[in-house]
Amino acid sequence: MKFNDRIIAKLDQMKQYLTELGGILPDTVDEYMESLKIRRACEKTIELAIETVIDVISGVIAEKRLGVPSSEESIIQIAQKNKMLSIALAKKIQEMKGFRNVLVHKYGEVDDERVYTYLSEELEDFEVFEREIVKFLKM
Repeated sequence: MKFNDRIIAKLDQMKQYLTELGGILPDTVDEYMESLKIRRACEKTIELAIETVIDVISGVIAEKRLGVPSSEESIIQIAQKNKMLSIALAKKIQEMKGFRNVLVHKYGEVDDERVYTYLSEELEDFEVFEREIVKFLKM
């Protein structure tokens, strides 16, 4: 499989996760708070979508030989430095990564209302990510 095809497949996977999330995310925070099963399903689904973003960035850095990352933070810095990501999007992805870390590692208690707000209001960043990656690769 060609590199661009792998990236397209990863972006399609990311969009599939977001579609799945849209299918399970309730319309209100109260409905979200009522169901542990729904909350955990939403958390895992957004975690997978964020992981896919990081995988895409890492793959592009490796394929284009843009640098050798020493950490996930440096992956995002390398992507921004090489104009793969805008400064604004790099910041958003850094926030995504931090959000994912809270969900995965449970740094303190997860604020379910904050999670719902993120899931219902911040997902357009994934669309921006896709546009910037496609533009960078000129696919």
